[in-house]
Amino acid sequence: MKRLLIASTMMASLALTSTAAFAMATEPATGGPQSTSKETGGLQSANKETQSRIEYTKEISYLDDGSVNAVVETWVDPVTHDKRIDMMAKEEDGTIHPISQYLKENGTKWVEVARDKNGKAISGKYYKLSEKEKLSVDTWTSFADSKAEFAKTGWKHEGLLEAQDGKKLIKLSGQNMLEDDIQPEGSKVVINEYAQLDEATGLPVKLEAYSEYKGIKTQQYSVAYEHKYVDDKSLFDTTGIPMKQYSKLQWIHGVEY
Repeated sequence: MKRLLIASTMMASLALTSTAAFAMATEPATGGPQSTSKETGGLQSANKETQSRIEYTKEISYLDDGSVNAVVETWVDPVTHDKRIDMMAKEEDGTIHPISQYLKENGTKWVEVARDKNGKAISGKYYKLSEKEKLSVDTWTSFADSKAEFAKTGWKHEGLLEAQDGKKLIKLSGQNMLEDDIQPEGSKVVINEYAQLDEATGLPVKLEAYSEYKGIKTQQYSVAYEHKYVDDKSLFDTTGIPMKQYSKLQWIHGVEY
């Protein structure tokens, strides 16, 4: 399972900002398309109705003191396979602004859109992906992917607990279970993971990880999740945004090829 900062693998030098800057991202970076979309009152097990709806995930990472470190929002259309991720970016000159990245046209077109501080689209760039590049760039996680990750053999069930909203949560623990936590062969470091899943959906609500070396545990990350279905196909619409086509995938944010 790719964690919150997975987006940086698409732009290797994308610099994420300080806690204060990320407080800007606690609301959707787009300035509101999803806030006007029709949302479900609650997330239930997939059925014919939900299978055609857009899957929305918000991931919030926290620092050790409990303050927000980063917020990333993703949308996945299980029918068209359109995908989008919104996050904050920091340019070389220190400018901070929201950006949106998309996979469109059945995963063959990579798009990045720069936005102003209010979330309004300013400009964009796109690139036609090769078959090999499609595999390396597609780092979005669908609801099915998330559920499968926590259903793998190796997770230990630690019982149930009840959240403040009354939801039943499944407690899990594991070691080096998640893709980003797998240690190199021969490493003496162990990553201990602790997850809480919504019993009704099988989707994660909270995830924490601690590294352990010579009996000493150090917190590595803490992430809270929100999942829901939305109905707003305009989330993937980039019509009218000035676009520049690239002949090479722009891995390094802010560098022109």
